[in-house]
Amino acid sequence: MLRLTVDDTQYVELRQVARRAVGRVSERAHFVLLFLQGHSPSEIGNLMGYDKATVLKWLRSYMDHGVKGLYDAPRSGRPRLCKHLTAVVQAQAGQPPRNYGYLQACWTVALLLCHLRDRFHIVVSRATLRQALRRADFRWTRPKLVLPRRPDPTAEQKRAKLAQALADSSATVIAEDECDMHLLPVLRAMWQRVGQQLRIVTPGQNAKRAVFGALNLRTGEWFYELNARKRGIEFIDFLSRLLAAYPTGPIYVIVDNASIHTSHAVQAWLTRNARLQLVYLPTYAGHRLNPVEKVWWALKDGLSANYSFKKLADLDDAIRHYFVGFTREVALRLANSETVRSAQTVAA
Repeated sequence: MLRLTVDDTQYVELRQVARRAVGRVSERAHFVLLFLQGHSPSEIGNLMGYDKATVLKWLRSYMDHGVKGLYDAPRSGRPRLCKHLTAVVQAQAGQPPRNYGYLQACWTVALLLCHLRDRFHIVVSRATLRQALRRADFRWTRPKLVLPRRPDPTAEQKRAKLAQALADSSATVIAEDECDMHLLPVLRAMWQRVGQQLRIVTPGQNAKRAVFGALNLRTGEWFYELNARKRGIEFIDFLSRLLAAYPTGPIYVIVDNASIHTSHAVQAWLTRNARLQLVYLPTYAGHRLNPVEKVWWALKDGLSANYSFKKLADLDDAIRHYFVGFTREVALRLANSETVRSAQTVAA
C-alpha cells in the first residue's frame, strides 16, 4: 500500500504549485493533495479523468523527488515548443513577479524567459515569447497614475435624482460641463512617413481657455461660453444664461461634483432661482453619464490634435468656427449615451 505524509511546509508548497502552475503540473499536484485527503488512486483518476496507473506514477514520483518530481524531465536535443505556451504565459504574466519571490516589480522578456525555464522547464527564444505574449493579449505599454477612488455614499440618491429628472416630461433637462483648451497640442497617433517624425513647435508660454458647454438632452440645443477662468462666478453667469433661454418651466442641469458646482455662492444663487436645479452625478461617473464629455473629446481631436496654437485669439476663433456647424442633429448624434437615450425616450 502506498503511504505518503508531508509536513506543513511541503503541504503549502503543494498548494502553491496546484494554484499557480499550469496544465498537467497543476493536475499532478492535485493528485497528491487529494491522496493526502484520503482519496484512493482510483477515485482520484475518476475525478480527474486519468487512469489509476497514471495517478500512481505521479504519486510515486512525488514521494521520490518532491515537487520537482511533478514536472516533466528535461529531454535531449532542441526542446519542442510547448503547445501550452500561450496559456502558461497568460497565467504567469498576469501576476506580478513579486508573487513568485522576485525582487522586480514588473515583468521583462528576460525575466519571464528565466521564470519559464526555471519553473516550467520551458526554453524558448525572445521572439517566440513576444509572440506568445501578444497571443495572450499582453502589450508593452506604460501604466498610468490614478487617484484612489473612495465610494460615494450618496451614489444611490444621486442616481435616483437623475432618473427622476430624466423622467419629468414637463422639464428642460440639460447636461453641463467645462473643459480647458490649451495652446499646447493634444498628441495623437497619426500617419507619418517612416523616419520623418512630425515635430510640433510649442508656444513660448502655454495658456488656456476655459470653455463652458451645455446640451439640451431632448432638443440638442447647444450653449457654450469662452472664459478666462473656471470659477463659481463664471458658472453662475452661465446658469443665468440657461435660465434666460428657458423662461418657463423647471430646468434640471446635470453636473459633476467639481467645486465650482457646489460652492456656497452657487448654492445661494440656486436658492434665489429655485426653478433651476442642479442634478449631481455620482462621483467618478461624469465620463460615463455626462454626454458633454463626448463634445470635449471631439473638440480637442478636431482642433488641438498635433496642432499648436500661437495665441489665445487664434484658439478662440477656431473654437467658434468649430461650433458654427454644430447643429442639433450633430450634437445629439455625437453625445449619444445612456443619459441622452433616457431623455429622448421620455420626450418621445
